[in-house]
Amino acid sequence: MSASGLQSAFAKVRKLAGLDDGKPLRPHDLRHRFAVTRLSLWHEQRANVQALLPLLATYLGHARYSDTAYYLTGSADLLAIAAERAFLDGGAA
Repeated sequence: MSASGLQSAFAKVRKLAGLDDGKPLRPHDLRHRFAVTRLSLWHEQRANVQALLPLLATYLGHARYSDTAYYLTGSADLLAIAAERAFLDGGAA
C-alpha cells in the first residue's frame, strides 16, 4: 500500500470510529495512547512495571527500550496513578 493509500484508509477509519473531532489523529498517536494506557493498567493492577517494560517494548515492536521510552510521556492520569502507588507502596513500582 502506498503512503497516500494508507493515509486515505486511516482517514476513513478515523471518521467511521468517530475520531475526527478537530485535531487530526495520526497512527503514531494510537501507539502513544496504547503505551500510556498499558502502563496505567499495570500500575492499577499493582504489577511490577519495571519488569514489564521489556514486554511493552515487544508489544510496540522495539528492539531497544530507548525506542519505547519515546512513547512514554507522562499524562496526568499516568502520573497520578504512579504517584499514588509510590506513596502507598513506599516507592515500590
